[in-house]
Amino acid sequence: MAPGADGRRRKTGWCVYLSLITLFVVVGEARNVFVNGAPGAATIANWILTIALLTSAWCYALQRPLGTAGYWRAVFWIVLAVTIVMLVPVALAGPIAIIYAAALLALVAPVYVATFRYAYRSPQLWPPRATQIAP
Repeated sequence: MAPGADGRRRKTGWCVYLSLITLFVVVGEARNVFVNGAPGAATIANWILTIALLTSAWCYALQRPLGTAGYWRAVFWIVLAVTIVMLVPVALAGPIAIIYAAALLALVAPVYVATFRYAYRSPQLWPPRATQIAP
């Protein structure tokens, strides 16, 4: 993130957004468990992917390295692929489901952007590759 007031505003904006998204996810999932009972395997897999996605977005917002860039690159592509696969039955469910999914995706798209930026556009957080020769 850029130093100075602009960087602080950007960091604050990301933190406010991620606080709200995290709160909505936790409350929504708690509600689903309360209403539907014990979660199935698909729900637990979704939780794991959601935790990974939110973790990377929070690390990006706070500019904190966790693990390696290669790990987060893999996380980004796995979560993106799973999201696309998940959208197939939604697309087949009709226009109302598509509109609903599009609205939800618009709300969470910045999380995907943060994950991409964390993995691919945050060189200040990751040590240079060992295979690179220093000048």
